[in-house]
Amino acid sequence: MFHGGTNFGFMNGANREDGCYQPTVTSYDYDAPLSEAGDPTVKYRVLRDVFGRHAPLPDIVLPPPASRLALGPVGLSESVALFDALDGLSSPIRLAAPLPMEMLGQSYGFTLYRTQVAGPVEAPLTIRGLRDRAQLFVDRQPVGVLERSSPDQDLLLAIPHGGATLDILVESMGRINFGPDLLDRKGITEGVLLGQQYLFGWTHFPLPLDDLTRLEFKPSSTTGGPSFYRGRFTVTDPGDTFLALPGWTKGACWVNGFNLGRYWRTGPQRTLYVPAPLLVKGENELIVLELHSTDRRTVEFRDHPDLG
Repeated sequence: MFHGGTNFGFMNGANREDGCYQPTVTSYDYDAPLSEAGDPTVKYRVLRDVFGRHAPLPDIVLPPPASRLALGPVGLSESVALFDALDGLSSPIRLAAPLPMEMLGQSYGFTLYRTQVAGPVEAPLTIRGLRDRAQLFVDRQPVGVLERSSPDQDLLLAIPHGGATLDILVESMGRINFGPDLLDRKGITEGVLLGQQYLFGWTHFPLPLDDLTRLEFKPSSTTGGPSFYRGRFTVTDPGDTFLALPGWTKGACWVNGFNLGRYWRTGPQRTLYVPAPLLVKGENELIVLELHSTDRRTVEFRDHPDLG
């Protein structure tokens, strides 16, 4: 690979080796001769030296590296909880059983599955055919996470007297892009069991998150659960930069409406590439979707990448 580039948005793929699902990170910089930002690397110079021993090379002068911006910390002073923003992000679809994203007319992003569960009951909840990562909430309170790659696909669920609302937020982490498992539908592909009983009567909220203009932000307060955070920053002379989110857990970022991709504390990637053309002179907007609770309200724009 000569130039890896970046899997902007939700366009990263995934591998499957020895039965283990392995989503690809956003950055596609696989130690290539050209970096993610298009700069020649040490490998480029080494390869050029090797080629020069066997064939004449043109006498060219390489362009200098593009300018980099270190904007420092940026505050995110506004927020809105995902559950409060559903009306502006999605049109609900009511069906008897949960369906995969593709059968809801959705290709990428998230789907929120909602149902009412009668109580009292305490039993293991199982998501059959989970693709790929599910966060579970009872009456909007987080109760656990299930992942496709985890051998343990059960979560003990306690429903109180009078019943409760069960929400399952499923993230498509990337489709398998080679081999016999290319048919890789996303969301809940089979069904949800509570104990030995399937749950029925589901409301689906498709969340491709390709348009965030209807989000209604308010001054930030302590926000639990998945939430969007917004901040503004000023750029005098646009240049490439790298967004770091120390202290944040997992989610996605948008600069001026453009989806930069995913971040995850798990790593190895620690920064998201922000090309200069995404920035404008003057005021710019950053939106962060954090899938878990956070007390952080700042991020950093650095002049160098950290891909782990």
